[in-house]
Amino acid sequence: MIERFSLTADVSEIVERFGIKKVVVGHTNRFNVAPTQNVSIIMNDRHDTRVLQEARWGLFPFWAKDSVNADYAALPNKPFLHRMMKRQRCVIPCSGFYGQKIFGKEREPRAMHTVLPGHTVLGIAGMYDCWRHSSGKEVRAFTMLTAATSGSMSVWQSSLPIVLDEEGIEDWLNPKQTEFSKLRKHMEAPESYLLRSYPVTNAVHDEWYEAPDCIREIVLPDFA
Repeated sequence: MIERFSLTADVSEIVERFGIKKVVVGHTNRFNVAPTQNVSIIMNDRHDTRVLQEARWGLFPFWAKDSVNADYAALPNKPFLHRMMKRQRCVIPCSGFYGQKIFGKEREPRAMHTVLPGHTVLGIAGMYDCWRHSSGKEVRAFTMLTAATSGSMSVWQSSLPIVLDEEGIEDWLNPKQTEFSKLRKHMEAPESYLLRSYPVTNAVHDEWYEAPDCIREIVLPDFA
């Protein structure tokens, strides 16, 4: 499961990268995003304009299995996920994501930050739900789509976010595209060999810890 990610790209870079027409809320310089926190997602508004908007990470109820991450393979078989897939898709801007790996004699798993070299911002496939609070305010919450990890990384990271390429971003955000069969070709996790994972401070396990050292590589002792 992916329960932490980072976003360090500037809003201007996000706007250019994803062809955003309107910025409603633009969060950046986030080094340790955790479930239930608000971040920015890319979505279509009611006029089908591509906007950068705010949403909470984690659908309601928060404890549900599909709240934070949703396995793409489950989309056709779960009515509430299939409903969101047809009309309420979004892209989550992300610079890197976290996992855990055991090293040598360390007593606790070491936090790992995974990036795609050469890319300062990625587009992660997501879906959101939307309703109106009793106060009249519109509220949004999203889940991140994942797929099984392949290759050497699968030993310590069972699933990865679905990273969309240029074509995938356009299809995923196309409001006229509602058939899962047409979107399935984009539902793959990146190959392990394309990614770079490196150890970082275990302070990222604390959802209230937010500092640049969350993404700073550390050198571990040689336990060999």
